Amino acid sequence: MAEIKKLDCSGLVCPMPVAKTKRELNSMKTSDILEITGDFPEAGENIHRYVESHGDKVLEFKTDGKTYYIKIEKQ
Repeated sequence: MAEIKKLDCSGLVCPMPVAKTKRELNSMKTSDILEITGDFPEAGENIHRYVESHGDKVLEFKTDGKTYYIKIEKQ
């Protein structure tokens, strides 16, 4: 059964959200889900690029004004 983890990166600017995402993904098992939220849109874009370039799967990516939401499946 896949585990769902949540990571709140509100108040953080790059490179911290990407570093926290990387650390969290490294601790997860295949098929686990990571849901990330934050309030620095550029960080959301950077996380999206990082995830795709490192072989995990972005299931959902939304931005709304200054907030972002990313749902990632560990591959």
